[in-house]
Amino acid sequence: MKSILLKLVTLITVFGSFSLSVHAQIPDPAFYFDFEGDSGDTVVDKGINGNDGIVTRPGQTTLGDEGAPGGSTPATGASFSDGLIEVSTIDVSSIVSQDGSYTLSVWLKPTDLNGDKFFFGQTSQGIHNGIRNGGFLHQAHWGADTNGATNLNNYLNNDDDGWIHAAWTYDGASDTGKIYLDGNIDWEGNKNPPNGSGNLIIGGRDGGGYGYVGLADDIAMWDEVLSDGAIEELANGASPSGASQEDDDEDGLPDSYEERLVDNLEDLNGNGVGPGPGSGTGDFDGDGLTDLDEYEETRTNPIKKDTDEDGLSDGVETNTGEWVSINSTGTDPLNADSDNDNLLDGVENPDLPYSEDDPEDQP
Repeated sequence: MKSILLKLVTLITVFGSFSLSVHAQIPDPAFYFDFEGDSGDTVVDKGINGNDGIVTRPGQTTLGDEGAPGGSTPATGASFSDGLIEVSTIDVSSIVSQDGSYTLSVWLKPTDLNGDKFFFGQTSQGIHNGIRNGGFLHQAHWGADTNGATNLNNYLNNDDDGWIHAAWTYDGASDTGKIYLDGNIDWEGNKNPPNGSGNLIIGGRDGGGYGYVGLADDIAMWDEVLSDGAIEELANGASPSGASQEDDDEDGLPDSYEERLVDNLEDLNGNGVGPGPGSGTGDFDGDGLTDLDEYEETRTNPIKKDTDEDGLSDGVETNTGEWVSINSTGTDPLNADSDNDNLLDGVENPDLPYSEDDPEDQP
């Protein structure tokens, strides 16, 4: 009897350990934005489908800001102040008029919970998911509106970093909706399909109204309903694209980051200190910033000497807001027009005298 019991305990232990080690499978997303290396007005889809986003309110949408520390790409996120990104290739008509389904996932660090602060929407009516009614996650399909159960004002008061993972699912076959907060179901129930038309937008609703205010990272959509386990994995830091944070060459740069940019682990070198340019130097693009600093600190592109294409090398754009010299400009390396005066940073030089014959190249 003791032998049988021992074998039974062993089997339970083995299978229990096996079940804990198996992670829910996350399918390829329709699109995935992690903002790593993005600049200008294009947000590159880091999935496999090429559904890039276009920043349509550049003055209110900042790429390359703080990323979610609990997400899969903590170095870089985006800041929204009623900003807007349009994903014109994501048509929502199958969800509106057929039995289409969706999962929408994002890391959020809201700085304003008052009123309506929608994050996912359509160009015309329909889906408007985000934060509503003074601080609740909200799922709405233009007439099918539901709050989550948790007041984020209270929830975030007890949070360490101010970030949450939020997800919304809709099953078109059963007309069922779910809201998730940090991997847990915050609401589920009947949900009518969305109306309206158009494509997906990020940052507001109905073409861009009632916009979200705060930081965001790891934005993704699937045209199917992910399992509870898959959403829990996302909330625990899994990548929507399946990429890992493994670092086989131990240089401080995730292998997935290096492979995406240069398709190898040799060209970028987080242990190198330059000078560059060149493979393995530690300053691949020769902009005066190390590959590691561009990943961790400035969030600029380590294979592009001038990430924002304003005519200034990333290394001289110190982002202090104060001009010192042409080698320490104080400008933002991720914003081609740091002072929003419609002149590229590269043509503004306070050390030069003004010339009325050359007004475009003036400070």
